[in-house]
Amino acid sequence: MATSRSFGQFAQRMKIRAKNVENGARDAVRAAAIAADTTVVLATPVDTGRARANWVTSVRSPVTKTSESTDPSGAAAIAQGTETIQGWKPGLGSIFIANSLPYIKRLNEGWSAQAPRGMTRQAIASARAELRKAGLLKPARRGGKL
Repeated sequence: MATSRSFGQFAQRMKIRAKNVENGARDAVRAAAIAADTTVVLATPVDTGRARANWVTSVRSPVTKTSESTDPSGAAAIAQGTETIQGWKPGLGSIFIANSLPYIKRLNEGWSAQAPRGMTRQAIASARAELRKAGLLKPARRGGKL
């Protein structure tokens, strides 16, 4: 026969499991966002490095201002994004990776001869791969859409 003690132990085990699920989901979202940020920054073509420097990661709302800064390697943009994403936790709001330069859409569409089109598509694919690895998305279908 079950006792209140065994119910208490069961409740404690369920709390621990719930916390593990919450932490796992948080970590998977962070990994997916970091993968997307890193991919989009590194896939951005470089002339002066201004386009890479203007990838800004934020929480709650996207950053819409632009900067004259340059970051040809993308290291500063990736570091800023990683730091912001590591500070995110459920309940704080959405994670945004934005670039408000007026020509970023053209770069994404293949305007630059330095890089193929679709840097944002590559970023989404990287994020989805991380979520699949964590078991939060079904495996990709062959020939299916992102």
